[in-house]
Amino acid sequence: MTTLFLIAASMALLAIAAASIYSIILMKDAKQMLNQLESSVRDISEKSAPLLENSAVITGKIRTIAESVDGEVTNVKGALDSLVDAVDDLVELERKVKMKIEDPIMDTAGYVAAITKGIKAFLRVLKS
Repeated sequence: MTTLFLIAASMALLAIAAASIYSIILMKDAKQMLNQLESSVRDISEKSAPLLENSAVITGKIRTIAESVDGEVTNVKGALDSLVDAVDDLVELERKVKMKIEDPIMDTAGYVAAITKGIKAFLRVLKS
């Protein structure tokens, strides 16, 4: 029985030794993969730093452009308001001119029509 126990213990120790060697190999591979991952992360961080700086500059320029556009929109709105006021003034001027000129012109047209009718009637009477 002791022999059997010694054989079993030896096999167990050999299995533990094999598992230990295998785990050392796996850890070595894991270390290599972690080193590659670290290198990749370092490369990414080095390459992304200028991008982040450029994005800050671009964001500032976009903000400046947006403020400029906002100012221009305000200017255009002011110009349109002025144009609307000018058109309103023109409409008001047209209304005033029409009001002041229309009645005398209509009266004059009535007088000319009456005189023309009177002359036609006079000429008819002279012919007959």
